[in-house]
Amino acid sequence: MAAIRPVKAAQSLASRLCASRGRVCIPTTTQACGYCCQHIAHSSSNTPTTQYACPSTHHSLPPTPTTTPPRKINRRTELDFEELRALQVAGDIALIDVRDSTERENYGGIPGSLNIPLCKIKVALQLSEEDWIREFDMEKPDLQDRNLVFYARGPNASSAAVEIAHRLGYKRSRHYTGGWEDYCQKTGLPLKKSQDKGFVNYYTNNFDQYFL
Repeated sequence: MAAIRPVKAAQSLASRLCASRGRVCIPTTTQACGYCCQHIAHSSSNTPTTQYACPSTHHSLPPTPTTTPPRKINRRTELDFEELRALQVAGDIALIDVRDSTERENYGGIPGSLNIPLCKIKVALQLSEEDWIREFDMEKPDLQDRNLVFYARGPNASSAAVEIAHRLGYKRSRHYTGGWEDYCQKTGLPLKKSQDKGFVNYYTNNFDQYFL
């Protein structure tokens, strides 16, 4: 009987270790539980690291989420498809497509949007009211206009356009983060993707010149 006492002592200590961590330990002498044995060895130098079974399901960690939660919209500088559509229906939006004009001609754009490529945004926004109307045949957005919205294929170029606009005083301007690709998916329009990598990275060439 004396030879069994260390086993019981080790099992009792292991059970207490598991219980303190919200785990359930089922001791036997047929299978080793690495977690409990390791902690027994460190917790008591006089107690042997006896092997006993502790089902892995009792020691398993909470399952890792398999899906990434949707990204939240920053309402100060961004808007989603639903808000874009609401502004379109109300007719209260100045929507600017900052893609290259060739890409827009080849692959389409959101109805009612004005095409001003990113490389020309800084100059365009500094035009006088008269010059703007002469150039684009529409009223120039006001500095406090919250419905000045930029978009591109995705979020990158339009985000850069917002930064330029904010530096020029259009502090309430925003961008449609989903861009042309999201618009096509939501409205069922056919989406034609360019095979020319130059279209994808056109706004990164000499990027500094676009900023103040």
